[in-house]
Order: sequence, then C-alpha cells, then structure tokens
Amino acid sequence: MVNALKRPAFWYCLTLALAISLGSVGLIILIDFGISGPEGVGRLSLRPGAGLVALTLCAAFLALLLRYRWLATGLGFILIVLASLLTLAPHFPESDWLDIAALNPLLLLVILLISLSGLAAMHLSRGWFVGLVCGPMVFGLGLLSLLSHWYPALSALGQGNITESTLVLSPLVMLAGLTLPFLYSIYRSEVQFYSKGLLVLGILGILVTTLSWHALRLQSGERLIERAESLASQLEASADSAFGVKLALIRRLAERWELLDGVPPESFWEQEVSSYLRDFPDLRLITILNREHSPVRTESRTLGYRGWLEIFVSDQQNRDWLNHTIESRNAHLSAPLVDNQNRYHAAVAVPITPGPSYSWSVLAVVDLQTVYEKLTAHYDGNLHIKVYHHDQAVFDSAPDIPPTQESLLASHRITPHHDSERRIEVYTRRGSLPPGELYLPPAVLFTGLGLSFLVMLSHFFWRQSEQRARSLAELNDVLNQHLEEERELRTTNETLSRERDQFFALSPDMFCIVDLNSHFFELNETFVHTLGYTREQLLGSSYMDLIHAEDHEKVVRAVQALTEGHEIKDLLVRALDFEGNPHWLQINAILSADDLIYVVARDTTEQLAIEEKLRENEALLKLAERLALLGGWVVDLSTGQSVWSDGVCDIHELPRGQAPDVEDAINFYVDEHREQIRAAVLLCMETGIPFDEELQIRTAKGNLRWVRSIGHAVQDDEGKVVKLQGAFQDITTSHQAMEQIRRYAERQANIFESITDAFFTLDADWRFTYVNRKSEELLHQKREDLIGHSLWEMFPEAIGTEFDDQYSHAMETGESVSFEAYYAPLDNWLEVSAYPSDEGLAVYYRSIRERKEAQQKLEAAMAELERSNRELQDFAFVASHDLQEPLRKIQAFSDRLMTKSDQFGPSEQDYLKRMQSAAGRMQQLIEDLLSYSRVTTRAKPMALCHTDDVLTGVLQDLDTAIAREQARINIQPLPDLVGDATQLRQVFQNLLSNAIKFHTPGTPPEISVYAEDVNDSGWTLVVQDRGIGFDPRYTQKLFHPFQRLHSREGYAGTGIGMAIVKKILDRHGAEITVVSAPGEGTTFRIRFTSSPAQEQSKDG
Repeated sequence: MVNALKRPAFWYCLTLALAISLGSVGLIILIDFGISGPEGVGRLSLRPGAGLVALTLCAAFLALLLRYRWLATGLGFILIVLASLLTLAPHFPESDWLDIAALNPLLLLVILLISLSGLAAMHLSRGWFVGLVCGPMVFGLGLLSLLSHWYPALSALGQGNITESTLVLSPLVMLAGLTLPFLYSIYRSEVQFYSKGLLVLGILGILVTTLSWHALRLQSGERLIERAESLASQLEASADSAFGVKLALIRRLAERWELLDGVPPESFWEQEVSSYLRDFPDLRLITILNREHSPVRTESRTLGYRGWLEIFVSDQQNRDWLNHTIESRNAHLSAPLVDNQNRYHAAVAVPITPGPSYSWSVLAVVDLQTVYEKLTAHYDGNLHIKVYHHDQAVFDSAPDIPPTQESLLASHRITPHHDSERRIEVYTRRGSLPPGELYLPPAVLFTGLGLSFLVMLSHFFWRQSEQRARSLAELNDVLNQHLEEERELRTTNETLSRERDQFFALSPDMFCIVDLNSHFFELNETFVHTLGYTREQLLGSSYMDLIHAEDHEKVVRAVQALTEGHEIKDLLVRALDFEGNPHWLQINAILSADDLIYVVARDTTEQLAIEEKLRENEALLKLAERLALLGGWVVDLSTGQSVWSDGVCDIHELPRGQAPDVEDAINFYVDEHREQIRAAVLLCMETGIPFDEELQIRTAKGNLRWVRSIGHAVQDDEGKVVKLQGAFQDITTSHQAMEQIRRYAERQANIFESITDAFFTLDADWRFTYVNRKSEELLHQKREDLIGHSLWEMFPEAIGTEFDDQYSHAMETGESVSFEAYYAPLDNWLEVSAYPSDEGLAVYYRSIRERKEAQQKLEAAMAELERSNRELQDFAFVASHDLQEPLRKIQAFSDRLMTKSDQFGPSEQDYLKRMQSAAGRMQQLIEDLLSYSRVTTRAKPMALCHTDDVLTGVLQDLDTAIAREQARINIQPLPDLVGDATQLRQVFQNLLSNAIKFHTPGTPPEISVYAEDVNDSGWTLVVQDRGIGFDPRYTQKLFHPFQRLHSREGYAGTGIGMAIVKKILDRHGAEITVVSAPGEGTTFRIRFTSSPAQEQSKDG
C-alpha cells in the first residue's frame, strides 16, 4: 500500500508545486511590470500576458486538485479565451499597447493541450487517454523551446519573446507535460492528498524561491549597470589619456621643429615623421601648413589621406578653426570628420613658428575608429560601446545590432578637448544578457522549486507515516557523534577566529606589491611557496593570470575602489597555483602614494572547508531531528548545566535554546512516572547503567505526550561519571495507535465470545490460538489449559478419527470442510465446520447429540433442520452486521501497519499479511453467507420476467471480465417466465461468471446460452461452455455451500455461488442438472415448468 501511495502522492505534490509555481511566477511578472514597465534599465522584463496566463492556469490547476469541478471547468475555458486573445493581440487595430502582453502562438498551443487534458480528466470516463496523448506533446514542445536557445535552427520553436523568458517558461511547460497523464488519476483518486499544511508549506517555499529569483534578476540588472558604468568610466579615462597623448606628441614634434628655426630638412622630416607613423598606427597623416593653410611638407600612410587633407583645408569652418589654433597658440583637436569609407577621423593642430615672421601649424590626422578599437580591445564582449560626437555616432563596437535592438545601460559625456564634446554609451542587445545574468536566476528558480517540491513531498509522507523507534541506539550514537563534532568544529572555528584577531590588519602570511597595470613588483617567499611558482615566473607578470576567471570582475572593482581612496579588507578571491588548483585567498590591500598596491593575503582554503563541513553536520543533525521527532541532550554533572537540541525543546514546547536543569526536566513527567525517571537518572549518575524508558510528560503548554527517553553515562579516564547524554523522542502517535489496536482486538474477542456456537482456532502446527467460552463448555477444558498446546496432545483419542481426516484434508487442500462425527471421550455428537487459512484452521462446531437421538422421528428432525436453518440465517445476519464492523477496523488498522511494514521484522510482516488475508476471507465468507440466507428471507413476489432483458443486464455487468478474458458468448432468444427477476439475475450472474472464470489458460472462453424443449409445460435453459470441466463424481458436491472443486490458488471464490443458484431454482420450482468432464467443458440445464398461475400471469 505504501508503494501504491507513493506514486500518486508524487504526482499530486508535483502538480501542486507546479500550480503554485505558476501562480507565484505570474504574480512576480505582473508586479514587476507594474513597477518597472515593459523594460527596466539594464534588464528585461517578462511579458504581463504570460503572467496573466500563468495566474489563470495556477487557479485552474488548484481547482482541479481541490476537486472543484465546475470552477476548474470555467477557469479552463477562460484560460483558452484569454490565451487566444493575447495571441491575436498584435493583429488588432491600434494594438501597439497590446504588443507588450502578446503571447507566442506555440504557447497558445501548449495552453490548449493543457486545458484539453484537464477538461477530459474531469468530464470523460477515459480522460486518461487524452492526458497520455497531450502530455508528451507538451513536454516535447517545452524541450524544443528550451533547446532553441542553444540551437539556432530551433529558434522558431522558442516560446518566450526573449531568451530569459524562454529559459523560465520552457521548464515549466515541460513539467506541465509530465503531469498531464496523471491528472485523471489524481482527480478521481479516493485518497485525500490535500492538507492545509501541505498547501501553506508549498506556498511559502515557492514564494520565497520566486522572490529570491526576482531579487537575483534585479541584482543581476544592477550588476550589469555597474559593469556598464565602470566600462564607460574606464573608456572615458582611457580616451582622455589617449587624446592627451596625441596632443602632447604633436606638440613635442612642433617644439623640436621650432628649435630648428626653419622648416626641417627633407631627410630629417621623412625620418622623424615616418617613425611617428610607424610607431602610432592611429596616426594617418602629418603635415606642415603655412599661414594660408597650404601644405608645405606632408607625409601620409596612403594617398587617399592627402585627398582628405585637401577637402579638410578647403572647408571655411576648418580654416577658421586653424586660424583660431594659430592665434591661441595652443594645441587643438578638431571635430570628427567622415571619409569616403565611412571612417571618422579628427585633426590635431599645433601652432609652429619656424621663423620670426612665420605663423604656421602642424596638423596630424587621427583615425578615431582605430583609437577606440584599441581602447576597447580588452572589454567584455557582452557589452557594446558607442561613441557620439554630439548626436553623430563616430564609433560602434557592434555595428551589426540595429538601434531598435539596443538596450542602453550607461551614458557618459566627455570633453577630450575644450572645443570638442563627445558621449560614450554602453549598451547590450535587447533580450541578450551575459551568461551569469542569464543562467543564474533560472537556475536558482528551478533549484528552489525542486527543493520546495521535495519538502512538500516529505511533508506529505510525514503526515502519512508515524515515526518509528527502530535503531534508536545507533541513531543516538550518531547524534552524539555529530554533537561532539559540532562542538569540536565550533571550538576550532573560535580558535581560528581568536588567532586571526591577534594578527595585525596586514598579516605577513603572503605579501606582494603590484602596480596599477596589474604587474607584480615584489613578493615574498611565502607567496611563491603557496602557489608553487618561482619568483622569476611571477615578477613582471600580471596577477590577473593567477586570478580565477569568475573573480576577475571582483578584483577589477577592488582596484577601482583603491584608486578612489578606499582600503580593501578581507576580500575573498580564488588564485590558481602552478598546477591549476584554486586557493581561496583573504586579501587586505592599500594604495601607496607612489601608485603601488601593497597586498597581504592568507590562504583560507582549509578554513572554508572546515566551515562547510560544520554546515553539513548541522544540516544533517537538524534533518534527523525533524524526521524522527527526535532530539539529543547532554548534562554536565560538574556544573549542572544542560544542553538541549532544538528537537527536545520542541517536544517540551519550550523556546529553542532553553535547557532546564535535571530536576526541572524531571518535573515535566506526570506524577505516576516522575519517580520512575528520577530513579533511572540517579542510577545512571551513580553506576553508569544506561536507561531506556517510555513515559508520559506534560509540556510547558499543558499538553500530554508519550516520550521515549534514553540516557548513557560518559566517564573520564578514572571511570567516574562526568556527563549524561542521550536521546529524546516523541512517541505519542505510535503509542495511541497501539492502544487502539489493543482495544479493537478486545472487541473482536468479545464478539467471538458472544456467538452461540463453539469456536476455536489452530495455527499451522495444530496449536490452539483462541478458544471461546462455548468451547470450554463442550470440551470440558479451560481455555488457559488449551491455548498454546497441540490439539492432538490435548485430545489424543481424536487421532485416526474423522476429526483427524477432515481437519488434515482442510489444512492440506485449503478447502473448507463440514461434517458430523461422534467423539466418544465426550460422549457427544458434534456438527463441525472447519475453514483453513494461511494462519491455520478456524473451527465452528456445536453439539447435535439431541438431534441424533431423535433422528428416527422425521417430524422432529425436520423441525430441528428448520431451526438450524433459521439459526444459520440469524448467524449470517449477525455476521453481516456485527462481525463486519470489527473486521473492517482490523483491516483498516492492519493497512496502516502495512504502510510501515518495511521497518518490521520478517515474522511481524508475515503476521500482518496473514491477518489481512484471514480478515479478507472471513469478510467474503460473511457476505456470501448473507447472500445465501437472503434467497428466502428477502425474496420478492413472483412476476412475469423478460428473460432476454435480465440476461442483457448481466452481460453489461460482466463487460469488463468478458473483455479481459476475450470471451465469446453466443445467445439465442429466450422465452419469458414468471419469477423473481432479481434472483434470476443472480442465477445468470453465477453461471456466466463461472463459465468465464474456469477456462483453460491461453484459450478464450466460448459460452452458449439458448433454450430447448420449449412447450406448454415449460422450457429448458441451457448454459454451455468449453472450460476446464470437473469430475462427474463431484456433481452433487457442487451445490453445497462452501464446496470448492478447484484450489483457491488457481481460482478465487468462496464456494457458495452454486449453492445460491440451487436455492433460488428450488424456490422457482426449477430443476437443474449438470454434465461435465475434465477438459471437456460443462453444460447446465435448468427446466422451468409452467403452472396454471404462471399461465394466467402471462395472459394478463
């Protein structure tokens, strides 16, 4: 039963978790949309249409799980209409405002399949087939949508409008596809899965998960903006430096030429200008212009730049700018100008006076795209940069991205020179995020949802099962070991903390000096030894080569903070040693006045491992306490102080962390148990003898609970008891269950004591296991003297008699026996019925000595027989009403015990199975006996019956068995007759079901039903089959109650069906005959006769 419950519970919890997840995600989407709008700066929002659909789908799932049929149906149709409208929204007139809520058509298909499965599960008898078909389709669509992110060929199958939404929606769609085949069984299951605790736990867990997911999305967006701002600032600084270098470069060139007091010689000119063009790739042309701005000397990389120069100096605005440069006697940078290849250039002009009357200028052309490409070569490829001169873009690191697909992250205005203004923008492609921001939030979301689902599943099984105390001693040792390890780890952690605090802020463990360009300037031997490099390998190299790739950004931010005047303390980063193994380093750093960074680092890898082990042990301890309603305690006898775990505090209903002393703890026990626990504790303190007691306490809130308290002594080297420690478990539920089972067992015994027949039971070794009061009277033995002893030991005279033969036959064949025999030692005739079972034999018997003595008197014998029949009917009535109720209780509680049978021993499991089997057979016997007795007691008046209609109704009832066995039934029209339609239905039911049941395995049954010898005096009903048949010697035995012609292992049944048929036909005045042979089938013939009353009924 446990295994049968696990599967539907798994799918119920998964469906409930999915429903709550959809609702939580949908709510987050709508709230995010309401706060941030369609798109927030630096991140992308999910569409509100998907949020509305998710909330509606959540409500529909919850209504189905809670079995609100019409509510779930209405929500299903609303979901279809809503999804259809949102999918068609872009096609509506003036629908621009609806585009942000539009759904993907594939998502509409998914919604239709999910709705169809849910509606079919509630309204169709075979709705499981719809879920079985739609489930794989939905799962496949979700899987293809998820793969579309990595396989561009599948991009058309993505269900989200952006990558982020695809990564969130696709797994949810896949989960929905997994649950669809099980909606039918969940909705129609008779097991009550729902509980408020399960729902509240799921809502809290999943809500925390989705809020964490949303917070992580917001944090990722903020980090992305911070990266963009940092990138813009770095580029701003680099651009200022680069253009300042260019201005200074041309200014130094002009100053050297002024020292020549004239135009430089041709050879000197070519040599110096060529070296400039060679060493600075972004310089395209250098020229000397006279006062009329005509070139005096010119050197360029290509002839095309000479043409660019002619166009530049011919423009009046540029000539005015050159005049201004000469007059101001300062270097200037021109506005960007585009060439015929759409590349932007700027001119650097420096005034020069080669002679007393000369006012010339040196002009250099700078390729802006080359400058910015060089400056941005090492930047993150997930972020793109665009540089504007006023509103004109002069550089774009990703020109292939259309402006409509750009998502702006940061914008800085810069002034490389006083007469030039530029703007730097950092952006990313709309819908595209770096892997960290893209994959981490969905990973956190679905990891949290998975954990929430597991918590819900654990909570469900916690409610279904009662906590067990098996292996408590071993568990106690483990708990004590964990407590000891926890104390040791805490002591170690405290020691490490104290030692760390004793050092100066700059610990000398690992020491190095680096410059702002990330190169090692100096380092000590500890640094070299820790990471396994040589000193020569590290000096002059970049420390970024040692930093783990995932910590690069953290180090860059730290350096930026140092340049802003802050100190770096306790920064944790990973450094790779010579073999590539990561080391966690705790770093303190300061920036000196000479722009050198002094760094002190300590390898904390081992410490972090210890802390992780501590967290794992704490988690394991808390898990064990929660699952077993168990806790641990320790008492230090030298100080009298106690330590209670959270589990012990919860059992006593005390605040966690509170631990009363020994005497106050003993006072929690009820009065009748207080001295018992006090004596056990004192004995353990004095002698070290452990104790294990099951007693009752009254909690701090006044609630009574049964607990199991276990204690052990801890001794020092001298054998003196210094501590007591142990475990404490709440066993209230199991104690109550055992008490209920005991009461129901007593009630069953009272029922057997109240019946008028003598009754005893034997086990498989013929030992008495139960004897009622009537048996004591007939056997002249006390039950105390019989129980546990062998039948043949207590009554040796019965060996070799009919009692021995009949009982042995019943035990060997598994068939019930009924007989009458005389037992000489008791001088009594006994009528005996023995019913075998897996546990042994149940014997009902009575004294019939008086009947035997009066056997020659026919009238008295018939009266006695009639009385016996009435007693049998009374017994059946009592059995059906009085016995079935305790039997149902026995079965119910045995079923509950079976749910935890995997923790019982083999013998206990065998006893449980026997008890269930015996109770089931006894209940079936009672029901069959009741049916047998009702043939005469609840008969209806005779009336005209349409036999064909009766037969048709029986065939409809047997439709499942006929289809399962592939039976072929040939029917011919049957005459009507006067009788009891209900009882005739029983006749057909028994005959046809037996014909279907008793057939050769592997061969479909063939059955024929027809009438013969139809005349005025009556007609004969024939039911013929080609089944296994039986020996004709047992023909008369066939119609006796509880007689079986085949073993119970091969064919189920109680053996009373044909007896009921015979009794019904006797009431109708019909005669039944049977012809059969092993392997040749069986033919029943029932002759119905017509009486004058029947003929009159037909005429009427």
